[in-house]
Amino acid sequence: MKKILIINSNYYKIISDNLIDNSIKNFKKSKHKISQIDVPGIFEIPFVIRKNIKKFDAFVALGCVIKGQTPHFDLICYSTFNAILKL
Repeated sequence: MKKILIINSNYYKIISDNLIDNSIKNFKKSKHKISQIDVPGIFEIPFVIRKNIKKFDAFVALGCVIKGQTPHFDLICYSTFNAILKL
């Protein structure tokens, strides 16, 4: 049985709750062993993956960043995406 870790950025609780509920519902159909870790924002997701990389077969990174008037969206998304790719 494959072990999957869902890393959930729960900064926007309503959005993240829906993402988690649907993910778990879909994974239960496939009979995988699912674990979940919540983090405060998406920037922490790569650190959790790195810490657990040998303990799980797959990772699902869930999070939401809302684009505003500043470049924060682009910087955070770019940094997080690249950090996950490097793992």
